[in-house]
Amino acid sequence: MRIAMLHPSLTWRGGAERQVLVFATELQRMGHDVEIFTCALNEKCYPEYVKQLKINVVHNPIIRNNQNTIRKRTVIRRLKGRVQGYIEEFPLMLYLGKKVSKNFDIINNHNTPTQWAAFFAKRNSNLPIVWMCNEPPFWFSDSRMRKGLGKINTPLYQGFDKFTVKNIDKIVTISFIGRSRIEKAYGRSAEIVRPGIDVELFHRASGEKVKERYKLENDFVLLQVGNIARDKRQTDTILALHDLCKKHDNVKLILVGQGPTEDLVALSRKLGVENKVLFLKNCSDDELAQIYAACDVFVFPAEITWGLAVIEAMASSKAVVVSKKAGASEIIKNGENGFIIDEPYSKNIVTQIEKLMSNPYLCQKIGANAYQYTLENLSWEKYAKNMESVFIKTIKNFHQIN
Repeated sequence: MRIAMLHPSLTWRGGAERQVLVFATELQRMGHDVEIFTCALNEKCYPEYVKQLKINVVHNPIIRNNQNTIRKRTVIRRLKGRVQGYIEEFPLMLYLGKKVSKNFDIINNHNTPTQWAAFFAKRNSNLPIVWMCNEPPFWFSDSRMRKGLGKINTPLYQGFDKFTVKNIDKIVTISFIGRSRIEKAYGRSAEIVRPGIDVELFHRASGEKVKERYKLENDFVLLQVGNIARDKRQTDTILALHDLCKKHDNVKLILVGQGPTEDLVALSRKLGVENKVLFLKNCSDDELAQIYAACDVFVFPAEITWGLAVIEAMASSKAVVVSKKAGASEIIKNGENGFIIDEPYSKNIVTQIEKLMSNPYLCQKIGANAYQYTLENLSWEKYAKNMESVFIKTIKNFHQIN
């Protein structure tokens, strides 16, 4: 099978980027011919997988990048920012879609707005599309998008987006939360296929070097992994740390993720816990596995459709405390292989952490059960085989109709 895989950019070590690259590698291992089409590629984005794949980087020839130029923020420039998708993203997706030839059997697009590129590719090549929709576009859920000039911009985005998605043959997502958001946005159902993980990579790691490097040998270490963003809710974890430090002197927090940390640093300083928080980024897989191994409990108050970091922590035999609004909570049996919390997150994080601090046996037992679950249920091979079945069925149905 020849598969054209579309993703907006491969520029950092995020969960979606890992999913795309490992999935493509697994499909190749299974004997399929895979090409990735993207708009940007950075050498720091999982080079161990990138070097094994054929990746086509498509640039927009009519747009020049002047991001390093500082300009006065005028009304006209603010307007341009609001319609940036139409002068940059729209033509870029058009060019990306046109690069997909008729020689493929199926198009598999991933993150937004590659559903637009898949639409243009289908018009050009008449190929079936399977959209791996981890998360519907933010213009359906972020109320800030409808403020000011967004009152004009957002409905245009939504209208064109819904039109393109009507032409997608199959939508796949990773959780019931994701499926619910897709149904709300598009009025369409989606098949759930859980992504995988390299279980042994995380299970076999030792955290001793990390503890020694950062002087954590005598501390109870909390960990949250995920790119810095509002929906990851790192602020709740810092607030929980502040409350825990009122009773416990030996609690530390590691935050791993790309993105601006200034606001989080300022918050930790305001709360007087700046010396209790360690910010890390640009970690390799081996380094990340060692960081998981060094922590005592993994915390994840995020409100997202999945949360690959939760699964990595579970594979590392760690007790996890996860928001019920994170898709990864769907695989957790509360009190058996992890803990599920509701709002207020900071308060409920504290409750669960203190329970685990006072009962090391429970902490160890929960971690062991978490590892066993990932070992038995989640692997990249299983994910690739499940998606392969979706591709085969979609191709068959497409040719029967056409």
